[in-house]
Amino acid sequence: MRDNSIFNVGLYLRLSREDENTIESESISHQRLLLEDYVKVNRFNLVDEYVDDGYTGTNFTRPDFNRLIRDIEAGKINCVITKDMSRLGRDYISTGWYLEKYFPEHNVRFISINDNIDTITGQLDDVAPFKAVINDYYAKDISNKVRTSITAMKKRGKFLGGIPPYGYKFASEKNHQQLVIDEVVAPVVRRMFQMYANGKSLYEIADTFNQEKIPIPSIYKNIKRKKSEAYGLWQTRTIDEILKNPTYIGNLTQGRRRKVNYKSKKIVRLPKEEWIVVENTHKPIIDKETFDKVQSIYEKNKNRKCTKNNVLFGGFLYCKECGHKIGINKTHEKYYCCCNYYKRFSKQGLCTPHSIPYDLLEKELLTEIRKECKKSVREEKFPELLKNNNKKKQAIDNITKLIAKKNLEIEQNNKAVDDLYIAKLKQELDNDRYKSIYNRLNEELNKLKNELHILKNDYNKLANEENESNQIADMTMIKEFLELKEPSRELMANLIDKIVIDEDKHISIYYKIRRYS
Repeated sequence: MRDNSIFNVGLYLRLSREDENTIESESISHQRLLLEDYVKVNRFNLVDEYVDDGYTGTNFTRPDFNRLIRDIEAGKINCVITKDMSRLGRDYISTGWYLEKYFPEHNVRFISINDNIDTITGQLDDVAPFKAVINDYYAKDISNKVRTSITAMKKRGKFLGGIPPYGYKFASEKNHQQLVIDEVVAPVVRRMFQMYANGKSLYEIADTFNQEKIPIPSIYKNIKRKKSEAYGLWQTRTIDEILKNPTYIGNLTQGRRRKVNYKSKKIVRLPKEEWIVVENTHKPIIDKETFDKVQSIYEKNKNRKCTKNNVLFGGFLYCKECGHKIGINKTHEKYYCCCNYYKRFSKQGLCTPHSIPYDLLEKELLTEIRKECKKSVREEKFPELLKNNNKKKQAIDNITKLIAKKNLEIEQNNKAVDDLYIAKLKQELDNDRYKSIYNRLNEELNKLKNELHILKNDYNKLANEENESNQIADMTMIKEFLELKEPSRELMANLIDKIVIDEDKHISIYYKIRRYS
């Protein structure tokens, strides 16, 4: 009979799901009973117990497993016992390395009770590698099923993040799938969008917030982050992610990042086309007009070289022949324009330079834009349009309030139906009484839904019809432009869609504004 008293045992227990309660899970308790009975029957010398409750088996970054390894290195234990191989790990490559290399090299005996594996014989069970592969496949299969389920819930408009986006909070302690506005920091988000729309750069916004000592999102939400020299300071990437996130206009946006695979912790950013966006899931912090304006400015700034003196029309210029952007480059203290496609493939002759001194181009463009703006509006109509527009805004505000009220009434009605059903299950109501109340509630619900449908149609009619609102916005921008000696890029982004230049230096300006004459 083998003398097991010379083996100092460490019991290793693991469970991959998180417990909702503060006590240990039942499965961990079952593992413990099985392992302790095995130790007693076989008269091992039990030294310690190592428990990773709530840690995945697809990697070995686990606190108590690391403690077990440290105790092996220190000579404290020389035998590891688990319920089965999957408790040790589900990554067949790493699990195999511990079983076939690490444990033998450190004279550690490994026992997997349910798999009938005991390395004291000097070799593993022939099926052990296959069991490791099966465990790995099981982990992959579970990961795929979980990901599919999570994606489906996201597409239904359920928020599944552990932390709500900055500017929002959970609807309640029990409801973490619905977002509501956090009025404490929502003004910071609104200010951020407005600053960028007014021409401030990401660096300027970050610097302003840092000077005013506005807490960054992780500090405000009390999130533990790895500290660095820049910890506690606003970064341009943080502001960039907020400004590009459609969640702030009420469209829940998830799936902007994902792990490389089920074994890796590395996170990659996904292209915009792969985001999961569900419209109108919660109350917006930013109106769509401001959001679209910010995205338009982003588009104009894309691929534009950042210099201390950013030029007014950088990002607006396009080549007529090839369709690519015309860049603005600095040489000998002067700026000149050149087709990016030509510059990149000049030896292949795919396009021509379209070279123009930028200062002459800007002067010509401003002159032409001022002429067009003077043609586009009659100031005598402005007061009348403004008056009519204010009436319409008031009507839209009133309908918006009524829609919110109807939504609340529908929500209360649905809750009453749920409560009624629970009362029936508890036998607090007889069948006839249940049907009578249910029919009344259902009739009221249908009535509310019809009223909501009518209100939404009225709202869409007012919001979408061609009216004075667009004229008011255009005239305001035109008036501002005509009064300015040095217009801003933000104003240009609202007036102009793009500027096209052909190889003969002919210029075509495409406006966002319309003529109202």
